[in-house]
Amino acid sequence: MHSFIERSLVGLAYAAVWVTSLVYSPNLGYPILLFVIAFVAAFEMLKLYHIKSLALTTLLCLGAASLLVFNAPLLQIAITSFICQIGLAILMFQRKTIQAHPLLASIICIGHLLFPLLVISEVSIVESPVFTTEITFGLLFFIWGVDSMAYSFGTLFGKKPLFRVVSPKKSIEGALAAILLSPMVALVNHRIFPDYDFSFWLLMGIVISITSIVGDLVQSQCKRTAGVKDSGALLLGHGGVYDRIDSLVFTVPFVYLYLLLFSCYVS
Repeated sequence: MHSFIERSLVGLAYAAVWVTSLVYSPNLGYPILLFVIAFVAAFEMLKLYHIKSLALTTLLCLGAASLLVFNAPLLQIAITSFICQIGLAILMFQRKTIQAHPLLASIICIGHLLFPLLVISEVSIVESPVFTTEITFGLLFFIWGVDSMAYSFGTLFGKKPLFRVVSPKKSIEGALAAILLSPMVALVNHRIFPDYDFSFWLLMGIVISITSIVGDLVQSQCKRTAGVKDSGALLLGHGGVYDRIDSLVFTVPFVYLYLLLFSCYVS
């Protein structure tokens, strides 16, 4: 019970930081928050590949951020990240591990983690972003809702492992509960942001609920290969920052492409 309360309080504080930065400082506080999250998560991820280098982490984060300075097209960044996530998912389902060389680990870190955070920073740097403030909030609400439902329902009722080899504690019951929750979150998003149809939020929720579960498993595979339970210990009850954003970063390129396809369909 104590751990559940601790996890809930840390989760609320974490969510409050996101919401506050997006609402009150979208052009300064929000990108700074994303950079800090990117730096800590990248360091934790590289550490899973036995690479403990602040210099390399700094180089990768600054290099990724510099793409914004040179106006690199976010569509290409999103597609690159999409390909990377698909590749990691295929390796995970095939039960193959990656014993990464520092160069390969750096490439994976960029495509899997840094590029998605770059994509959702779009609201701070583009006049007419695909990831608007409303959609960013909607994405976060879906991620937080799906993660919370999968964890809570899986802890209380989970009996059948979802993918025992990768993560014995994640259950089919928790995954199904998360997917079935998506219409409820879609309805909430539609009520808060009525400019977007319920069908838009519903389809987006289905994409997120599935990819977030896969993203969680991909990170679990990485931790299992490294022989650790969590990527870090910064967030009490959650592990590291990378543990907290694993579903988010995996999901972002899929959502970005969904947004483009949906807008083309509507047009």
